[in-house]
Amino acid sequence: MIVLAAADVRADPLDSDKLITFDIPRQRADISLIQFAEQADMTFIFPFEKAKEIIANEVIGEYTRREAIERLLTGTGLSATAGESGNIAIASGAATPSSGGKEAMNTAPKSVGIAAMFAAVFGAPDVGAQEAGDNIAIEEIVVTATRRSTNIQDTPLAISAFSQATLDRNHVVSMLDLRGLVPNLQFFNNGDHAVPLIFIRGLGTRNQTEAGDQGIAFYSDGVFSARSQGTTVMMYDLDRVEVLRGPQGTLFGRNSTGGAVSLHSAKPRLDGFDASGEIAVGDESLFRFRGMANVPINDQWAIRVAGAKQERDGETAFAPGNQFETNRPYGTIDMSSYRVSSLWKPNENLSWHLVFENFRNKGTGDVPSVDFENRVNNATAPGNVDLDSDSFRTRIDYEFDSDYALAYVGGYAEFDQSQLYGNGVQGDSRNTVFSTYEATQHELQLLSPSDSAFTWTAGLFYFEEDNSIRFDMLHGSWGFTPQDSPNGVLSTFVQPSRSLESQSVFAQATYDFTDNFRVTAGARYIDDKREDVGGRSIDCTFGLVGDLPDNIAAQASDLNGAQGCYFRQYNDMVGEWDDTTYLLRGELDLSADTLVFLSHSTGWKSGVLQDGMGFSALDTGNGTLDFSRNNALLQDPEEVESTELGIKTEFGRWRINANIFYMDFTDMQVTGAVIDPVTGQSTLTNTNAGGATIQGLELESETTLFEGAGRLSGTFAYLDATYDEFLGNESNFGDSRGRQWNPCALGVDPSGACVGNVFNFAGNNLPYAPEYQLTLIYSHEFALAHGGSIVPRVRASYFDEYFLGWENRGDRPAGTLSPTDPGEADFDRQPSYTRVDLSLTYYAANQRWSVEAFLNNATDESVKTEFFCCSNRTAYGWGPRRQGGLRLSYDFE
Repeated sequence: MIVLAAADVRADPLDSDKLITFDIPRQRADISLIQFAEQADMTFIFPFEKAKEIIANEVIGEYTRREAIERLLTGTGLSATAGESGNIAIASGAATPSSGGKEAMNTAPKSVGIAAMFAAVFGAPDVGAQEAGDNIAIEEIVVTATRRSTNIQDTPLAISAFSQATLDRNHVVSMLDLRGLVPNLQFFNNGDHAVPLIFIRGLGTRNQTEAGDQGIAFYSDGVFSARSQGTTVMMYDLDRVEVLRGPQGTLFGRNSTGGAVSLHSAKPRLDGFDASGEIAVGDESLFRFRGMANVPINDQWAIRVAGAKQERDGETAFAPGNQFETNRPYGTIDMSSYRVSSLWKPNENLSWHLVFENFRNKGTGDVPSVDFENRVNNATAPGNVDLDSDSFRTRIDYEFDSDYALAYVGGYAEFDQSQLYGNGVQGDSRNTVFSTYEATQHELQLLSPSDSAFTWTAGLFYFEEDNSIRFDMLHGSWGFTPQDSPNGVLSTFVQPSRSLESQSVFAQATYDFTDNFRVTAGARYIDDKREDVGGRSIDCTFGLVGDLPDNIAAQASDLNGAQGCYFRQYNDMVGEWDDTTYLLRGELDLSADTLVFLSHSTGWKSGVLQDGMGFSALDTGNGTLDFSRNNALLQDPEEVESTELGIKTEFGRWRINANIFYMDFTDMQVTGAVIDPVTGQSTLTNTNAGGATIQGLELESETTLFEGAGRLSGTFAYLDATYDEFLGNESNFGDSRGRQWNPCALGVDPSGACVGNVFNFAGNNLPYAPEYQLTLIYSHEFALAHGGSIVPRVRASYFDEYFLGWENRGDRPAGTLSPTDPGEADFDRQPSYTRVDLSLTYYAANQRWSVEAFLNNATDESVKTEFFCCSNRTAYGWGPRRQGGLRLSYDFE
């Protein structure tokens, strides 16, 4: 098979005296040639199978194209020859073209945003005989999921990766838009905290607080983001997005049991000025802007500036006559971000990448409604989010003359947030008076040379964070005190310091037993400590009258009489955990185009803090409180063992990747809001399911059709995710009604309820885990006579039904809520659905600009993201309605 590596090609002779900055490490020749094509703006035809078996030399520094290609191929048995058409052929034994034989390069259409592409060519490798229609154009992405740069097809992991161009074609502007593009990826969108929570293979968490970690780790430029608010970052000007499925227990800093999402921002380039911009408008007053400018300062230093803005009117209206109906509707989006990055390369051995990023959310959050089309909520407060987040990220790479490499990855992040939220369905108002977050990361990596039979990576990792929050909730009477007022009861949660300190050491090594067979082993030791100092849960037995003192925790005992407040819970506690995770993997190249791997790995997620005990439980009898008793409430760490068999293959015009997996969980962490059936009190409860099993199949495929004019891609997933052991609370029906769906775990009390509101949920499906998912995407390029083109595109995603909670209730029988309750089908279940997105794009002949008309959710499918019980008609958080618009993009290069 002959492969074409292409980039933005200009009419520039091979032996131009122009100096170009190259950054190509010593690695396989196929990867090197792809990177060379991008950095030199050239087109190569080369034998892919041969190149995969050869190690090319590093090219780091400033060279002419001729100097660079000679340096890259010296001693490899490969050399470059100019074909009659001007393309450069890489072949065994060919002579490097001389200046006397130079020819101008053919100008090829720019593939916007694609760093490099493969084109499989059938027939003799005569460059001049190739026709554009004979080429397959499947995007190739180099990923760093193994801490080394590898072609995604040679990376023995269940990983999906997307360039910025692919994200743009799929209208991915936030993490939520990746649903359907990645097998077994789902989201739970929390309106209260205005954050998306990620689920992969049914694994994730609904804990959006500072008390614990997400089940899916999130990284930006290698820096871990602990809080859910980090995942709302806008996705713009990226080099790529990597989504790893399954436990990542060895190489990644904060262990995750379900997977990891890693964003890599576009680095500054030293080879010239570049700029681009995009504007989109659409329904619901949609306005979106994204732009970037790459500015080389000199031949060693470049700056890149990028920014994004998104606004859209909300879809959830206030009920008629609501006192807040003149405010912005709920669901309003108002987000902006900018990023400034610097790349300094003083020599071939050293590079320093530094990033500052700001993100602001000035939207409203969202509240539920009973009707997807006509969204109305009798909200108890206007919606308002005020989040301001700053982050600094840096990476320093140094390669020794011996080819060993040292890398430092560091980061600092902080945010301040306040939020007002009033959900009429729940009958309370929630005011995040303040919430602050600070985190610091340090990671040191040492890598062996990549060209030996034995390669290894070792490192040290340190992460710390500190959170503070005051959260007020005005709600209806809980019935526990005679001073209850019709105006409601105030509860406030004051956590001045909830902290985490995590440190670990890790190592992973690969040994090539033969040219085709490799074994990898790795391990990581983790030590975590979480602590809450001074946290208090305070109840005030009165309606909210005037402003409360900022230091209410200190003054609560002074607010007495009709304004009485008391400490309901003292939250001081300390949790310390440690664990060692490991990986063992075998890889076999069945051919130059087919990789098979089998791995067994473990994952671990540290424990979670809970709100503590009351005075009577902590009182020692001598006037002091024993906070160590709170440690009995700690949620245990989550552990998983995973076995995975995968295959990655390319044949002809097809690429097909598949993997099957089996995951066995112990002490799976479960989080949810549990409603007391007597008082109506809502408590965020963290518990552990005794065990769960998750197994399934994932497929990803891509091909071209009709002589390269059509492009078809798809993903398929089968998932069986069930609890093996799970004794827990019923969220909404903790009395006898809950027994309609699940049996009692500890017996039945005289009232008919389960003893202690403890049910047995063994055998139930994990929430947000549809059994089947299928996505198909097809686009077709119609060339126009003047050189431009029109590309229609359709994306269709099918999702099987899934539950929104661990109870798996499905239908609610008539009479459950009251004698007049008519019952309701699928009241905590999302039925199966198919979402269709359509677009039509015109590309100018010079590839400098394009205009696109798009229609997302064309069939206006209703998709539930969250449910709120309990009335005769259940209220839901909903996915977006049908939305159309126009998008204009321009490249100023």
